[in-house]
Amino acid sequence: MTKYQTRFQMMGTFIDLVIYHPNGEQLIKEAYLQLYQYAQRFTVNQPDSELMCVNRNAGIAPVIVPPDLFQLIKIAKTISIDSKNPFNIAIGPLVKTWRIGFKNAKVPMPDEISAKLPLVDPHNIVLNEHDQSIYLAQSNMEIDLGAIAKGYFADEVKKTLVNAGVEYGFINLGGNVLTIGHSPNNNQAWNVGIQNPLAERGAVVRVIPLKGGSMVTSGINERFFEANGQRYHHLLDTQTGMPISTDIASITIISKHSIDGEIWSTAGFLSCTHDAICYLNQQADIEAVVISKNGQTHVTDGLIDDGVHISICGGKSKIPQ
Repeated sequence: MTKYQTRFQMMGTFIDLVIYHPNGEQLIKEAYLQLYQYAQRFTVNQPDSELMCVNRNAGIAPVIVPPDLFQLIKIAKTISIDSKNPFNIAIGPLVKTWRIGFKNAKVPMPDEISAKLPLVDPHNIVLNEHDQSIYLAQSNMEIDLGAIAKGYFADEVKKTLVNAGVEYGFINLGGNVLTIGHSPNNNQAWNVGIQNPLAERGAVVRVIPLKGGSMVTSGINERFFEANGQRYHHLLDTQTGMPISTDIASITIISKHSIDGEIWSTAGFLSCTHDAICYLNQQADIEAVVISKNGQTHVTDGLIDDGVHISICGGKSKIPQ
């Protein structure tokens, strides 16, 4: 069986594609182009992107968008308006104020943060199903799809590859892992490691076998900066405007679709590990691994943790087969 693989940089991260298919070289090129087009359309870093057209017209006029962008924002808004979790696609003004992940990151003044808080209410994202338009009801609002877009992109690339006849493959968008079938090397699952959030890059705390599923991890040590002896991570609380206060170091979501992993790896970041596990146990189609700041590993009810591997408990798991 012919194996094709590549690694390239896009969206500020490394992307790995592994495909087993006679036409794999061409399919990888097409996957690259598909990802590039999505990145250009849905980014806030290109002033003429489809998303920035919506943002530029905040408080001015609705903007008709393509169906895929409309549906993605609709899904994201539904999660955002649930006040139980910190996921919020209206977070753009706060993200740009902190600049975490960029060289010019800084701790904003309290009055700067206070000025942004009225702009991050997701209820002010007005969706018109009839004409597929989006209107941001307040001037200076901004949608940011950073907490959901890569998952959507991965799912769409997988659909394209499967439709082209790919039966075995591995997609890694900067830690968003999505598999196609099983590993052809041993006819077993793809073994994917969970990064230890309290150790150096490459240190694995658990291994999860995936057969056609997704694994997405979000953590407070992924993007951060330090100022005045304090560390500030990128997961922001739109109630306070500050990084989320929590005892959680990382959340890994196991699911069928990568978009679900993206959503719930952020939405699960509650104030404590216990609350996060209880909340994630209530969500459909996912399982979760939560690692606390003191290094303890906790799993949702559908998983079994033997201290090395984490496996799916067939009778209890909520992940669709």
